[in-house]
Amino acid sequence: MWNLEEALSREWLETNGLGGFASSTIIALNLRRYHSLLAAATRPPVGRYVLLSKLEETLSIGGESIELGTDQYPGVVHPQAFRYLKKFRLDTGLSRAGAD
Repeated sequence: MWNLEEALSREWLETNGLGGFASSTIIALNLRRYHSLLAAATRPPVGRYVLLSKLEETLSIGGESIELGTDQYPGVVHPQAFRYLKKFRLDTGLSRAGAD
């Protein structure tokens, strides 16, 4: 289980080499202006646009719904799905030469 301050201090960043990127905290609570799941660069290195800032996932099991997101509003954090986080791993799907 993570505490909120620790989770917010850990961020990830993936770039496409063309100026586009995705980034956020490990609990998907966007803190920075350009935290997003999809940011495109129309005129690198400027002209960046956030096309998808985040998703709000919900898990439904047996008629019960569990919100899997974490959002911060003035004076409150809701929902608090970061409490369910046991592990975080960023997997780019790219294999490294000689890794086998």
